[in-house]
Amino acid sequence: MIPITMIPRSEVQKIEKPGWVLVFGRRKTGKTYMLRHMVRHENYFFVTRGGLILEHEEQLLYPVFEERIKNLLLKDITVVVDEFQRLPEKFLDLLHYHSPDSRAKLILVGSSFSVARKLMERRSPLLGIVRPVKVGLIRPVDLIRGLFKLGISPELLLRIAPYIRDPWIMRFVNPGKFRRSDVIEAIRFNVPALIGEVFSEEDRVLTDRYELIIRALSLGNSTPGEVAGYISGFIERGLRSQDVKSYLANLLRMGIASRTQLAGRKRYLYSIESPLIDLFYYLDTKLGYYEIDVPMEELENLASVKEGTYFERFVVDLIASLYGARVQRSLDPEIDGILVKKGRIVAAIEVKMGDIAREEIIKFLERAPKEGEKIVVAREGPSLEGVSLLTHRDILSMAMNFEQRF
Repeated sequence: MIPITMIPRSEVQKIEKPGWVLVFGRRKTGKTYMLRHMVRHENYFFVTRGGLILEHEEQLLYPVFEERIKNLLLKDITVVVDEFQRLPEKFLDLLHYHSPDSRAKLILVGSSFSVARKLMERRSPLLGIVRPVKVGLIRPVDLIRGLFKLGISPELLLRIAPYIRDPWIMRFVNPGKFRRSDVIEAIRFNVPALIGEVFSEEDRVLTDRYELIIRALSLGNSTPGEVAGYISGFIERGLRSQDVKSYLANLLRMGIASRTQLAGRKRYLYSIESPLIDLFYYLDTKLGYYEIDVPMEELENLASVKEGTYFERFVVDLIASLYGARVQRSLDPEIDGILVKKGRIVAAIEVKMGDIAREEIIKFLERAPKEGEKIVVAREGPSLEGVSLLTHRDILSMAMNFEQRF
């Protein structure tokens, strides 16, 4: 088990800036833990699904909570209200009314992107009063800085890091003795429950179509056309790629899917954002392991197919954050990552989990764009003119020395 306190969160700096804040993101991304243990506060309220409000050992009904909030807002303190969307709608009007006279810093926390969107709409009582801060998967730089303290090898650290970006897995894995089987066992029943909760929080139903789209993404179908083609084999009336785009847009808003722009084009490649969610659906689609007991050796062999993709994506995202750049991809020719800053290509990246040969680097140079730095990431490799070779240890050093500004 990894102590979650070891992993810093860059979002804390944004949250602690002056003014009222709305912290939002899908479930199980570590919002509650971060706010309880990493953000200074004097009062912390948690709203249960039944509408009961908890503070320490107290259980408050809404009228009592309302009076307490009115008084607290007049003090120079920080107040957190977690799962505030479960409160009556008049709570937002109350906040709007008292905001001009408030001396307190208020932090509202919600596990729903739809709630965040409603608070930013034109008719929202809190429009222009709260500042939104999104909390998603743990950022690569934060993760490296936390795991580095464990003293494990750079190769192992970068191998396990993609899984641990979803913080709930930390209680199920031992980084020093990492076993892929621990991850496979943990996601078997936790991921379906998580997806169900995400859809419930967004007031959406996990229909067969959504389920098929998620499975299609896990199998590597990355364009709306490919996803539509996969789904057409399972439903009577097939979907057009345009129809699929609306479903993908919802999955993006819910924090389930992500997208990367194709280099030089206004098209995107879609994938499942969390490696844990992706791996569950991949294994279940291939072997049906949610309902059927499959030998662990068979599951591990199949899971290993995905590990290189997770490693590649994590390393590219990490380097992009160090460069302050956006990630684009190219399929023809195939480039693992293209970094773009202010509309200009600043680097092209080739990623290997193991060693890389001179011939592979030369082939990368032949297909890489002429603009920008050429970066090769590998465990070991030869030095070539015009190429920045970064070993796994070099990557960790860069992350540890990086100063992030907000």
